[in-house]
Amino acid sequence: MQSTKRNFLWPFVAALAIAGGSYLGTVELGHSPAARAADITAQTAKPTPAPHSDTIAPAADLSRAFRAVHNAVQDAVVNINITKKAEVAGDFRMQIPEQFRNMLPPGIDPDQLQGQQMQPQIERGTGSGVIISADGYILTNNHVVDGATDVMVTLNDGRELPATVVGTDPKTDLAVVRVKADHLTFAKFGDSDELQPGDWVLAFGSPFGFSQTMTAGIISAKGRHVPIIAEHNPSLQGMTYENFLQTDAAINPGNSGGPLVNLNGEVIGINAAIASDTGAYNGIGFSIPSNDAQYVMDSLIKHGKVVRGYLGIGIEDVNHPADKDKGLVDSLRKDGFKGDSGVLVEQVSPNGPAGEAGLQAGDVITQMNGKTFKNVDELREQIARTGPSTKVNLQVYREGKTQDIAVTVGTQPETLRPVSAMAGGRQREPGHADAAALGVELQDLDASAAKKTGIDQGHGAVVAQVQPGSLAANVGLQPGDVVIRINKTDITSAGQFAEAWKSAKLSDGVKLTVRSSDGMDHLVFVQKQ
Repeated sequence: MQSTKRNFLWPFVAALAIAGGSYLGTVELGHSPAARAADITAQTAKPTPAPHSDTIAPAADLSRAFRAVHNAVQDAVVNINITKKAEVAGDFRMQIPEQFRNMLPPGIDPDQLQGQQMQPQIERGTGSGVIISADGYILTNNHVVDGATDVMVTLNDGRELPATVVGTDPKTDLAVVRVKADHLTFAKFGDSDELQPGDWVLAFGSPFGFSQTMTAGIISAKGRHVPIIAEHNPSLQGMTYENFLQTDAAINPGNSGGPLVNLNGEVIGINAAIASDTGAYNGIGFSIPSNDAQYVMDSLIKHGKVVRGYLGIGIEDVNHPADKDKGLVDSLRKDGFKGDSGVLVEQVSPNGPAGEAGLQAGDVITQMNGKTFKNVDELREQIARTGPSTKVNLQVYREGKTQDIAVTVGTQPETLRPVSAMAGGRQREPGHADAAALGVELQDLDASAAKKTGIDQGHGAVVAQVQPGSLAANVGLQPGDVVIRINKTDITSAGQFAEAWKSAKLSDGVKLTVRSSDGMDHLVFVQKQ
């Protein structure tokens, strides 16, 4: 979305001509040397030759293809104008300096104005959208209509229609609005998963308010996980879904919410953002893939909100782990994991869908329904757009073996917190320490602790105290945590933990599975330098 105020520069060169002046002197036309030279030049001049038709045929075919797509899609593309109250930080009240009081119009008492709260300002903006159904549903960006008090949609035939906001999804920056009208033209969706870098695409929208603008380019890259939404909405940090198509088709302010289409005239993306130091096109634009947009759109229309799938796990990349997890991933490789893709399960909610199906902290998920995924973001997105109650099959690597675990996908809680906050604000860093002692006092699990943690008595050992500066403190253990596993050994008591710890090789690293106060099972890696 962009401000409707525009600055224009006239791109022309002025020429000055004298139409009614006089000219002193006479010229005998056709007899001077200059005139004879002009006649010769005219006789020998020739126009530029036309390019050979065989040479330009491929380009001409492409032009015809672009025109055909434009004619097919243009009536489904709309301009969206919004009005909203501008946010004013703080409680601004009118202060009238003494020197300006006598400049007020007659009849205005400055003392009455002094201290009055200033009226909210009205903000106007424009963006784009695409009609996606015969009954008037329009897909656009959340940031186009967010906070709007009035939404007006202009169709290609000139009709201006009021629109209602059906639903918005800040996590993907998508929104659906609706108009009521007859004789609408709606666009069809294509399969964004089939796109490849190099494919031609066309971007439609209203850049800088110029409606029905089409630009051409290619898919430059797929799967760009750029934190654009999170940067504009810090409260959503760690909870957004930012999987973008990258294109060099020109996208400018005002294009937001417009469609990106393939040469079949199918919508394969919703234009959302650009990378630019100037605020205008710089060769890099980002579009939300149609397969992601469709799920969000359908959910908004059906429920007024997005209902997402949920497993109840915290995951980390295996191929590109964070610094705190590199030692843990190295230990998995030593144990025999040789996969070149997959995600490490660091946290599991025992009562969540994955926990109830038998997934454990320390497992590596390598496939979902027979398909591999490159990283954490791809698995998150696949699960999020899987409907609740759907059964999925996860291929899991555990303790040197691969097994399949069937999981019934749950519903993502509306109060879901980012994974980084699930450990009660604690930082679980790699446990490098010089001391061999762990630095904790453990107790058997009593009835009270068992009820609080949901662990049966006779399983686990409760952390009673943590020595400051110890190995346990370094890895984030806290009083109340319950250690339920060391490497492959289930813990049944504090005494058994002590015996298992004696045989642990800190130089290779030790994996602890810990149930913390948030009810999650966390994988903690401890290693001695």
